[in-house]
Amino acid sequence: MNEPDVDGRELSAVFERTMNGLGPDLGPLVAASARQGRSIRRRRRLTVVGAVTAVAALAVGGSLALRGGDGTGNGGQAAAAASATGSPAASPTASTAPASGRRYPRPVEPTDDNPEQPQPGTGPNTGKVAMTGHAALAALAEALPPDRRIYDYSGSSQLTRTGSTDPGHVSIVADLLYDDGSGPANVRLWFEGGFGARLGPDSHPSADDVFSCAKVNAHGLFSSCSDSVLPDGTRLTLTERTSHGALEREVDLLRPDQARVTVSTSNAAQVAGSDQAQVVRDGLPLSLDQLKAAALSAGLQEWITPAQAQRAEQTIRPFHNGMPGRTQPSGTATSRPGSAG
Repeated sequence: MNEPDVDGRELSAVFERTMNGLGPDLGPLVAASARQGRSIRRRRRLTVVGAVTAVAALAVGGSLALRGGDGTGNGGQAAAAASATGSPAASPTASTAPASGRRYPRPVEPTDDNPEQPQPGTGPNTGKVAMTGHAALAALAEALPPDRRIYDYSGSSQLTRTGSTDPGHVSIVADLLYDDGSGPANVRLWFEGGFGARLGPDSHPSADDVFSCAKVNAHGLFSSCSDSVLPDGTRLTLTERTSHGALEREVDLLRPDQARVTVSTSNAAQVAGSDQAQVVRDGLPLSLDQLKAAALSAGLQEWITPAQAQRAEQTIRPFHNGMPGRTQPSGTATSRPGSAG
């Protein structure tokens, strides 16, 4: 999670990217089968423990935004409503006793320094603001499967302009932990506005370098890689790999509006007392199809209304602002989420 860019490619200082991917592993299938084999009694016991934890968190005034339990995918709205009314949401705790029986370390919790300063738009974006880290995380959380614990938010948003008349492009990196009851998985979102406009047949990298498995997986870094072009012209690459015992999956796409969206997940995260990311759970709770749905979320837009930014700031808490140059706590990575050291 803190390792440097593997391929060394970069388009600019702001949009420096790793061309690494992720790889398939039978671990998720084994872990899923084990979870399905749990007894009803154990599931009920875990449900009771979760309920007690939620009540205790409410009592002490927790303020994490959680997904709703109605199965409708409206968890983000429910959390926003709770925040608006001053009603705190339950504070989740990561599972330390997954199906395998092995006890894993807990990921480091980043500090909460909630505020972000939205950047106002100019020209065609007048009246709007650049999508914030809060807003990106709100859209990501809403697009992930519901009825899960989502917490430990961190992120940053940068607006890059080449001149006073340039409306600019937005670059965002944001992280959260997603826990399906068997432990937390790190989920990271990269959003790079205008990325496709800088790719051409003679550029390096070219679009084929980034979104073609023939180039991306030329050295066999991934145990699985597939690429396709969607009906609307979106270029899509899905990769999986196992790296140093960690499972990693990534969906990388280039939209017709030239924005690049990457959503990846890993069962490794930064833990206290270690400079390297450590495995923190069995398997992964999110499939490539689920990551693809999140990457295609209509809520991931470069420019949003000030009201949207305000609602997201109220909903996504606690939040660590990972803007470069700020002091970051141990565990707040700025490289790809899939990297496990």
